[in-house]
Amino acid sequence: RHEIMALLQTASVGLHTMRLEHFGIAVVEFMAASLVVVAHASGGPLLDIVGTSGERGFLATDARDYAAKLSSIIEMDASSRRKIGENA
Repeated sequence: RHEIMALLQTASVGLHTMRLEHFGIAVVEFMAASLVVVAHASGGPLLDIVGTSGERGFLATDARDYAAKLSSIIEMDASSRRKIGENA
């Protein structure tokens, strides 16, 4: 478990593309590692985990939306990314 967390903490973004996932444990693990999450706008990530405010991560609906969200995260300054990760 510690190895997974150590690996996740070397990243900046957690990308989760599964649709209609009931809960999304990977999304929770990304958030625990303070990553900026981009998840599909359905199921648990939409309703319970990420939400729609953008304060704890971002939701996407298709490939273009994922690309746009990832692009905006890459262009974001480090302190803004860090704040989103800490909000998780």
